[in-house]
Amino acid sequence: MERETNQRKQILEVISNCYTHPNIKELSMLVKEKYPSIGQATVYRTVNKLVKDGIVTRIDCSTGTYYDFNSNHYHFRCLHCGKISDIYLSDDVINKILSNVSSNKIIKVNLVLEGICEECSKGDYNGFK
Repeated sequence: MERETNQRKQILEVISNCYTHPNIKELSMLVKEKYPSIGQATVYRTVNKLVKDGIVTRIDCSTGTYYDFNSNHYHFRCLHCGKISDIYLSDDVINKILSNVSSNKIIKVNLVLEGICEECSKGDYNGFK
C-alpha cells in the first residue's frame, strides 16, 4: 500500500466525489481545477497505483478506459451517447456467470454491458456511435 501523500489524498478526494466515470484526461482536468499544483503525470501515476491497490476501478470499454471509485457494482455503456451508468446485479446472477468458468481462478469481475440507454432509445436512433 502506498503511503498517504497530500497529492494522493487530494486525487482520491476528487475521484471519490465524481460520479461521471471520467477517463484519465477528464479526471486530470477535474483535479487541476481543484488543485492546480498537481500535474498530469502525478494524476496518471497516482490513479494507476489506486487501481493496483484496489481502491479505484478501471473500466475498459470499446471507446477507452474510465475510472470509478465505487467498486461494488458493474457498468452499462450506451453505444449512442457514450454515457456510463452503474448497474447492480445480485450475487445469484454473478455466481451463475462464474459457474460457467469454474475451471478458472477468478480474481476480479469487471463487467461492462453495452447497448442503447433508455434515453437514447426514446429518440430516433438508428446506428452505433
